[in-house]
Amino acid sequence: MEEINLTNLGGSLPVPCVQELAKEALTTVPPRYVRLDQDPPFVSDTSSLPQVPVIDMQRLTSKDFMDKELENLHHACKHWGFFQ
Repeated sequence: MEEINLTNLGGSLPVPCVQELAKEALTTVPPRYVRLDQDPPFVSDTSSLPQVPVIDMQRLTSKDFMDKELENLHHACKHWGFFQ
């Protein structure tokens, strides 16, 4: 019978779950999640990037602005599928 040579390919580091990280009042990204070996994305023309629609929920209850804001909401749901 042939002998099998098993190679240790490394291990894994214990990683805290997202909920545990969220409990901490972090102001910076923990160093273990920073990738210095990658170049940051370069965007030269930000005017051509799509703008996330903003829906003012208060305007949906206003007689003066309701129609326009409903139109904005319709567009956001139709083209983006979500809104904040």
